[in-house]
Amino acid sequence: MSWYVSIGLYLWELVKTWVHTIFVTPYTTMDMLWILVPVWLAWFFAEFFQEKTGTSMGNAITNATVVVWAAIDCTRQTFRLMNAGELTGFLNISLRFLLLLIIFAYGLVIIILGWRGNKVIKYLGRVREVTYVFAIFVPVFYNAIPFSFKHILAALLFFPLFYFTIELIDRVTPNPRAVDEDNNRGGASGNDDFSLDKPAEPGKDDFSNMGDFGKAPAAGKDDFKF
Repeated sequence: MSWYVSIGLYLWELVKTWVHTIFVTPYTTMDMLWILVPVWLAWFFAEFFQEKTGTSMGNAITNATVVVWAAIDCTRQTFRLMNAGELTGFLNISLRFLLLLIIFAYGLVIIILGWRGNKVIKYLGRVREVTYVFAIFVPVFYNAIPFSFKHILAALLFFPLFYFTIELIDRVTPNPRAVDEDNNRGGASGNDDFSLDKPAEPGKDDFSNMGDFGKAPAAGKDDFKF
């Protein structure tokens, strides 16, 4: 068998590992599905209604907080599996904790950089990246699939495919009205505005301006003061 056939077969194995991890494995364990369904739902609405044209530093910090919490929960799950005797082997356990440390550090670094006002977190802390980390590694820490080099390689190799497929969808689909409103492009002239800083139009009531309340009535007008 020639070398390029061997490489092709190995790449096909990586594709199957990646697809199985994201689209099949979550449905095999109810506890894992209970966690991943809210993650995917949150990703969908955040991706297409909040971060469709980019993310803010505040959103990135919030996403990173989720990563930190996920690392803590997966650590708890790892200890539970160890106590139950389902995880064995020094190397297996050590690599799991190393991966947990990397994930925790990823979230913590984004929070720290965001606290310092570093704009790079707009690219490191998007919700699609956080969701990808969840989708790829939660099945490992819930012991639904074995932790292996093939799994790590597939996760790294196909991350650009995941990222840019979503980016393409964002670019070719029209913006929801909520996105346009947030970008100050959706409000038509003359629509109602509930901002208290907007001056009242001539001839219209303005309940935000209460400065004239309590002033003496103009001359010639009825006064109901007794």
